[in-house]
Amino acid sequence: MPVDFLTEAERERWQRLPDTMPQDDLFVFFLLSDDDRRETQRQRDPQNRLGYALQLCILRYLGFVPDDLQATPHEVVAFVAEQLEIDPSVLTLYASRRRTQTDHQLHVQAYLNFVEPPRSISMLCTPGWSSVRSNMTSQPSCCSWRAKNSTVKRWCGRA
Repeated sequence: MPVDFLTEAERERWQRLPDTMPQDDLFVFFLLSDDDRRETQRQRDPQNRLGYALQLCILRYLGFVPDDLQATPHEVVAFVAEQLEIDPSVLTLYASRRRTQTDHQLHVQAYLNFVEPPRSISMLCTPGWSSVRSNMTSQPSCCSWRAKNSTVKRWCGRA
C-alpha cells in the first residue's frame, strides 16, 4: 500500500530556504567567487545583478530556486548584496517582469552546468513521492546521483 514519504509540513520545509541561515552555510554557498562576480556583472541593473547572484547561490544551496526570492532571509540578501556593493533593498524591484527571473534561472543553470535529471531519477527524488516502504531506501542513492551529476530538482521552482 502506498504511503507518503514526507508530511505536508516537511515537504514545504524542503521547498524553501531555512528561516535563519547558519553562518557556515553563508560562507560555503553564498560567497561569490571572482568568476561568479564577473558573471553577475553581465546584468545591467543593480536589482538584476542581486537577483541573479541570489539565484546562483540558492541553486548551489538547494538544488533549485524557489519562486519567491523576496522570501529569502535578510541575512542572505545582505551578505550577497554586500559582496556586490549593492543596497539589499533593490531586491524588491527584481523581476518586475516574470520573464527576467525565468531567463536568469536558465542562465544560472547553464553557468553552473546543472542539467535536468532523467525522468526516472526525478520521480524518485520528488519529496512527495509515494511508494511502498521497501522502496524508500532509493531516496538517498538518488540524491547522491543528483549531487554527483549537478541536477536541478524538477519538483520545485520553474526549471
